[in-house]
Amino acid sequence: MVPGESSYLLVCDAFSEVAVSRVQEMKGRSNTPLAVLVGSPGTADGVAIGIPRYARDLMSAFWPGMLTLVLRQQPSLAWPLTARKIAIRMPLHPLLLDVADGLGPLAVTTANGAGMPVAMQASEAESEFASDAAVYLDAGPVTDMGRSTVVDVTSPEAVLVREGSVPTEQIRDVCLTLEVPDVT
Repeated sequence: MVPGESSYLLVCDAFSEVAVSRVQEMKGRSNTPLAVLVGSPGTADGVAIGIPRYARDLMSAFWPGMLTLVLRQQPSLAWPLTARKIAIRMPLHPLLLDVADGLGPLAVTTANGAGMPVAMQASEAESEFASDAAVYLDAGPVTDMGRSTVVDVTSPEAVLVREGSVPTEQIRDVCLTLEVPDVT
């Protein structure tokens, strides 16, 4: 359990099938998709393929930060995250960034059971998961920075998946071909 930018998080080694399964079990859903946190932009090259130039520009502009990029997964990876696409972000929180940088790619999800509020303090996460988590890193209460903005960069044109902390206008300043689907 570690603090993030918007809540405490369940994290584990993205390459450990046992750990990923355990986090999904703790979350209460065995099919919970997990995002991946990396400690540097270069790590994205190890887990993703075909990263377009505009995606690298977005990384340069907003990483570390609140931008999640959906990339095509490296097919040769031997890890339990089996989707063809993966959501990758380089965290802004200094402790979380140190953990991701030191341990390598982390599979991550918010520290809350299905349908429960997210943990904003380590004590809330510990109450929710008791002894299920091996380590609790308590950095005090988390200040909610909002959700990350999610952009799918698996096509020639970037597609906004979710609006979040990084405004769409700032994404467009870097990536001129951003498609913003109408969600009305």
